[in-house]
Amino acid sequence: MTRKSILTMFVALGAMSFFTSCESDDDSPSVASEIVIDATAYDKWAYFSFEADTVVSIDDFSTSTGWDIAFHRSDIRVNCGQAGPGLGGSYSCGKVGFDSVLEAPADGYSLNTTIKILEKFVMPPVYAEVPGDTLVAKWMTLDVSNDGERTYNYSDNIYVIRTAEGKYAKIWLKNYFDETKSGYITMKYSYQPSGSRKF
Repeated sequence: MTRKSILTMFVALGAMSFFTSCESDDDSPSVASEIVIDATAYDKWAYFSFEADTVVSIDDFSTSTGWDIAFHRSDIRVNCGQAGPGLGGSYSCGKVGFDSVLEAPADGYSLNTTIKILEKFVMPPVYAEVPGDTLVAKWMTLDVSNDGERTYNYSDNIYVIRTAEGKYAKIWLKNYFDETKSGYITMKYSYQPSGSRKF
């Protein structure tokens, strides 16, 4: 076997190894995790990065791609549109089983516009118009009866979040309380770090 033939064989084997590893990454199932996020503050947001797998500190959300989804009480923000420079977006899969969502949609994602939030819990309350998500915001509704009793209703919808880097995660916002205090959001999520749309 000539030196040229040996070289050609090694190049071919290297290419096969490269493509096999890529296919393996794309087909690897994502792992589900769960976190409770402290979103109790009225005057700040809690920013979460799926890649870092944690809440992150952000100086300026409007210029940073270091976060993917953010929480302010029950309000939501995704890194896209008016809320950030990222490639993000949100998509509702409806009320389906978390494990039944096996692939992120290729398109149809909602981009952030503006939302109205309660910025200061004083009398009278102070509201503000800020960049935020109008789709995932439907994860919970609040009903107040005539006698002031509050009922929190969870949609149990499963959402796909396109991240700031254009990758994909699916989320289920399950709860708004830690024991009896509101503003603690339980999020079940599954992130696909390879960039594949498959979960």
